Amino acid sequence: MIDESTALGARVLERLSRDRVIWMTTVDRGAPQPAPVWFLYERGEAGERIHRLQQDERPAHRQHHGGPKVALNFNCTPGGGEVHVIRGSARIALELPPVPQFEAYIARYRDWIEEDQSWGGTFEGFAAQYAVPIEITELSIWGW
Repeated sequence: MIDESTALGARVLERLSRDRVIWMTTVDRGAPQPAPVWFLYERGEAGERIHRLQQDERPAHRQHHGGPKVALNFNCTPGGGEVHVIRGSARIALELPPVPQFEAYIARYRDWIEEDQSWGGTFEGFAAQYAVPIEITELSIWGW
């Protein structure tokens, strides 16, 4: 679990709740593939995890070819401060609810989903395009 008693852990947890975009890097065909993604962080008695929804043809859906390890990072300051990196293991998690029933995800991104017309501004349209749930566990952090 991310240790909230450390300064770094507290900052990372604050950004996981505040920021709505994180960079996720997977490996595809032997090359790193960074991409900005929407995400949801959950923490409870059973542990912690990051969820994201993926389009079928994107590298994270094929992440098993390069291995399950991923890195996530937030944008840093223009001067190189606030470097916060999370490492973890990703897997396709088909047991997660689809977007229209994924209440926490809908609450976090409702305005963005409704604004974007590339999926008709509907949860069903978004869910049709982003139908592959990814779960990232075994989180560890580093940074400054």
